[in-house]
Amino acid sequence: MFCKLLTLSSLVVLSAGIPATLAAQTAPARMRFEAMDRNRDGIITQDEWQGSNRSFEVHDWDGNGRLEGTEVRPGARRAAKWEESDHAPNRTERYVSWTAAGFNNLDHNRDRRISQNEWHYDQETFRRVDRNRDGALDEAEFAGEDVDVDVDDDRGDNFDDLDMNNNGRVERNEWHAGANEFNRLDANRDGVLSRFEVVGGQETTGDTWDQFAGLDYDRNGSIARDEWHWSLGSFDKRDLNRDGALSRREFDVTGGANATGTAGGSQTVRVNGQRRWTDASLDVRAGDTITVNASGTIQMSDNAQDVATPAGSRTGRRAPDAPILNQAAGALIARIGDYGTIFVGDRRSFVAPVSGRLYLGVNDDHLPDNTGEFTVSVGVGVR
Repeated sequence: MFCKLLTLSSLVVLSAGIPATLAAQTAPARMRFEAMDRNRDGIITQDEWQGSNRSFEVHDWDGNGRLEGTEVRPGARRAAKWEESDHAPNRTERYVSWTAAGFNNLDHNRDRRISQNEWHYDQETFRRVDRNRDGALDEAEFAGEDVDVDVDDDRGDNFDDLDMNNNGRVERNEWHAGANEFNRLDANRDGVLSRFEVVGGQETTGDTWDQFAGLDYDRNGSIARDEWHWSLGSFDKRDLNRDGALSRREFDVTGGANATGTAGGSQTVRVNGQRRWTDASLDVRAGDTITVNASGTIQMSDNAQDVATPAGSRTGRRAPDAPILNQAAGALIARIGDYGTIFVGDRRSFVAPVSGRLYLGVNDDHLPDNTGEFTVSVGVGVR
């Protein structure tokens, strides 16, 4: 971490030559998100929060509906619950343990680097932590040793949570971390963050991701205890034959790493063209069959001909910074938990690659000028 040790006398000398406004900007914050604390009571309520509800929940560590105490203390980090939990966290829970123990737990081959196939969480967080963009995390990157946690370390918020106005980019007033991290991500120096700069480009859909294979590091067809990254209790619950390893069948029938239960049945969801993600109010398990039938149209700009059905733009155009780059703009897409985006279209059945909450959205990079909605019937087939 950046530790700046200054004597009182040197601080006085340095500050004497700094304009008052600049000195105020460079003074250490009394609390994280201080600018949001409108009534100056040291507590951030949800009404004061400048971000999505999901973003607020990421920072509300104790779930009491307000940010206070340790949650707003500069330099504080959320406790590493994933090592103690009886179930594996989903990818909205990005508070993996940024400690030596957490690093060692993920570094299977003990080469002191965490490669992408050793990382079992969302790729957006991996990209944020991989500060030198070499495709691997060293110990310094993992622990954030080159990050001033008082202002910069805000790994819990993803792009969609930050992009409050759904215009396909994150402006500085939507950013919760510090200016240094914003500037690092702003590769083209245009003063805004595009999806590609924060997330990277997704050329393919996320429905082929294999959670079992991701955990089976040695590729021997089973998951050993040292390949499991959560509690011994959560492993034992899935080890049905008590042989000390999880077969693919045991992994699948117990709901994978993120067992949440399955709602089953069907649901009709209205997907607003101006909303990035709409909660389908369905929890699915890895291996469940999801059947989607969608109708409706969305106009994506002032051009009356720029219309999309759930299958995508009628002209076939693509949006340059959409969640899935090689699919038509405006098409119906889905997300389970916080995993990669899945192309759906107007009619499709697919097997859930992971367990979690189902969300539906529109494959567009600028949503505020959209009008219209899709009506989507979603069925979940329980195994």
